Order: sequence, then C-alpha cells, then structure tokens
Amino acid sequence: MGSLIPGFAYDIFISYRQKDNKYDGWVSEFVDNLKKELEATFKEDISVYFDINPRDGLLETHDVDASLKEKLKCVIFIPIISRTYCDQKSFAWEHEFKPFVEIASNDQFGLRVRLKDGNVSCRVLPVRIHELESSDTKICEKLLEGELRGVDFIYKSAGVNRPLRTHEDHPHDNLNKIFYRDQINKTANAINEIIRSIADTKLTPVKETDLPEKCEPENLTGIFDSYKTLNTKYGLRKVYDAQQKGISGTYNLKKFLDPGHRKYFLTILLLAPLVAFILNWKGLTNLIGRGNTKKELARIHVGNAVRYFDSGMFDQAKSEADLALTNNPDNSAAWTTLAAVSVKQGDLNKAIIQTLEAIKIDPSNGNAAYNLAFAFEDKQDYHQAMEWYSKAIKADSSLVPAYSALGRLYNKLNQTADAVLILEIAIDKYPDSEYNYLIYKNLGNTYLLMGITGEAIKYLEFSTGIRQNEPETNLYLAKAYEAAGEVTKSIDSWQKYIDLETDTLKASEARKHLKEITVEHLRGILK
Repeated sequence: MGSLIPGFAYDIFISYRQKDNKYDGWVSEFVDNLKKELEATFKEDISVYFDINPRDGLLETHDVDASLKEKLKCVIFIPIISRTYCDQKSFAWEHEFKPFVEIASNDQFGLRVRLKDGNVSCRVLPVRIHELESSDTKICEKLLEGELRGVDFIYKSAGVNRPLRTHEDHPHDNLNKIFYRDQINKTANAINEIIRSIADTKLTPVKETDLPEKCEPENLTGIFDSYKTLNTKYGLRKVYDAQQKGISGTYNLKKFLDPGHRKYFLTILLLAPLVAFILNWKGLTNLIGRGNTKKELARIHVGNAVRYFDSGMFDQAKSEADLALTNNPDNSAAWTTLAAVSVKQGDLNKAIIQTLEAIKIDPSNGNAAYNLAFAFEDKQDYHQAMEWYSKAIKADSSLVPAYSALGRLYNKLNQTADAVLILEIAIDKYPDSEYNYLIYKNLGNTYLLMGITGEAIKYLEFSTGIRQNEPETNLYLAKAYEAAGEVTKSIDSWQKYIDLETDTLKASEARKHLKEITVEHLRGILK
C-alpha cells in the first residue's frame, strides 16, 4: 500500500533506536496504538513504515541501501526522540533523520508545509519519550533549523524520567499531567492536519484571458485552467496547474450532420483541398481547431514545468517554462512558475523580477505577489513582505488571505492601527468570504494587543463560530477572557487550546499558566 499523496512511498516513516525498544517494547506498542488511532481518524488506509526486524538493514552495524532511501520518500517522518536517539554516530540519525530532512527540503512540498488554518508545520513530527539534555535538543534543532516541536510521551516525577505507559499506576503523579491515550490522539490529529493540508489542495479558477485571436469557429471547446496550491519550504502558495486556459482542438460538427446542413458539409469537403492549397495545411488546421498555436504550445510547456516542479525537478521546470516563454513571452503563468523555481533555488532577486513580469502581463495575478510575500516573511524580511502583500491586494482586491496575512504581519510588528484598517477593509468588501475566520482571528488579536478586550472577544467569538478547532484563535480568546476578568470562560478556552495545540512546548507553557490561574481562581472563591 502506497501513500495517499502521489509520488510518495509511505505516509509515515517511524525512526527509532533499537535500544529504546528492548526494555518493554515501548516503540512497538506505540506504533500499534498509533495505527489503531489512525484507523479511527482517516477514512482511507494510512501506510506506516516501521522496521521491527533487527536484521532488516536498520541496525547501526548495517549499511543503508537503495530500498531504505526509497522508503524515506514519505510524507511525515516520526523520530522517537530519546536520550539515545540524539547520537550523531547512530544509524537512525545518520541514515534516516538526516536524509529525510534533505529529501523533504527539496521535494515539491518542502520540509515545512502551510496548514489549512494558515499555520506552518514541519513534516518531521517528533515523539519525545525522555526529557532531553540541552545539548541533545540543540543538535536536533540545528538539523531542523527550528524548534523541536512534537508530541511528548514523558512520565516525569521526582527522580523519574521515562516513557509514558498506556496504563500508569499513579497517573496523577506525572508532573507533565498528560495521559497516553490523549497523546496518541494528538499525534494522529497532527498527522491528519499535515496530510489533509497537502492532499486537499484547493483549486481556484484562473483569471487569465489569454485566448487566441477569434479566427476559430464558435463551437470550439475551451479547456479552463486552475491554480494548484503548493506548500514549499518558503511558503509558496500557488502556481499554475498543468493546463492553462486554451483551445482543445475539437470542432463541433453536430449542426453539419443535421439533415438541413448536410449539403453544406459536402460542399465544404469538396472545397477543402483548394482552401488547403491557398492557406497551407498548417493554417487550415489551426483555423478548424486542429494543431497547436504558439500560445497553446506555451500552455503545454507550462503544464510540463509545473509537473517537474511538483516532482522537485527544478532545472527541468525552468527549461519548460523558458520554452513556454519562447512560444509566448506574454504567458503570465510561465513567469509565475519561473519565480517559484527561483525562490526554491534561493534566488529571491530573480524571483522578484519574474513576479513583476507576471503581474505586468496579467495585473490580476495577485497570487504571484502573494507567493513572494510569503517567501519574504519566511526569511523575516518583513518590510518587503508587507510591500508584496500590498501588491497582491492591489493586483487582486478579492484575495482575502492576503488581507489576513498582512494584518497578521502588522500585529507581529505591533502596527495595530494598520492591522485594524486592512482587516476591516476585508470584512467590509467581502463579508461572505470563506476566509473570514482568519480575518476575525487576526482582528480579535489586534484589539487584544490594543487592550480593547470587548472588541477582541467579539471578533474572536465570530472566528470560533466559523471554525471552532483553530488552536491560535482559542489561545487569543483565552487571553481576551482573562484580560476581561471572565476567568471561568478563560479557563475553558485555555483547556481547549491545550487540547488542540500540537506543539508540546507551547502546550506545556499553557498548561502551567492554566494551573496558575485556576489555583488563583479557587483561592478567590474560598475567600
């Protein structure tokens, strides 16, 4: 059974040290329980690679072979992070963890993917079974180029630091206050969120109006295109799909086959050789819808470019996009695709030039600017990110996610007045947008930052009314209720946030804060 995502060998690869499975078979039991939870989470079958056979090539003394490299072509990599795993000399580290990071960083989705709710998640989903020494955490974070975020299965008490068991004798003595069944569920939910965000790519109609001149008959069949959502290492969101709006080459002969039109059809057949001689065959075939115009050839090359881009073959993608522009220099999709390749290859300056070309040809191609803004924001170049989000809105004023992203960025930079302005413009212009839950969330956070708790609560409740299980919205709502003195509601929202948050560090910090305000609230009641 392959992956749900085409082109991948497995959905999940489990990486671990044999040492961590010898005492009580913890890793094997974890994998069995995770598979059961995945069955209850997905309608489809999820493929999991887990090597339990110590003679199957995964021991430290064995060499990695081609088959293992193929197995590492998976959507999600789950390392069982323990005190023994973070060993740069171990097989699991050297031949599984490091190669996956390299492979994923260069495939069509990148190591980090943007989730449907707008957050970003790493395709490495660590399962921690021990509290680590700071040196171990650092080497993991250095490899990932980011924080070590995952799901914890750690039982911690005085003098104890071990994996959490399915059934604990004294579960409430665990200082981490977590339960095995809940953590298994969190792991499955995190997997589901990543896979769904990759698999359920949303297609948006292209606004391209680049049709051949009207010399073709009226009844030619048009093929309409779409943008294809991609998540890349740099947060790229949209490139054109394999086709671009054009002509199929199918001529509708139905009216000529009706009895009243047959004589005209026969006359045309008799005259066809003479017409072909006069116009030349190529001109005639283009006239009646057979053969390819240069614009159609350009569309074919764009389709090839996107397929290569999907497969991580960026040089080939560039070659095909260049061929598209040779046939039609005014193909906005080809310029957008070239910009995506340039960002992927780290040449942001070239990507800017190519994006400008795409927008110059098609001023409504706001997605090109939106992609570039995500790239700048990912590189923490916030000034240019704001500039390009603004360009995206100017190019396509209906691009609601661009308003949301710009408002979020203003909040990050504490430019709350700018955030209110841009987010309220989006609400006024597009009150029925499917992305308004993001607008309301960011606007609620804006008012929270400004200390206007009533407005903050109003908009955050609007957001949760549309989408209840968005972690960040519940976090902001918990803070807003707390700031407003609505402690009971705040406690409930903090707990919901903790249940939804897959980042164990964030969840742990929130759990600590929840305990503090709960104790304080109880003291107040007792007084």
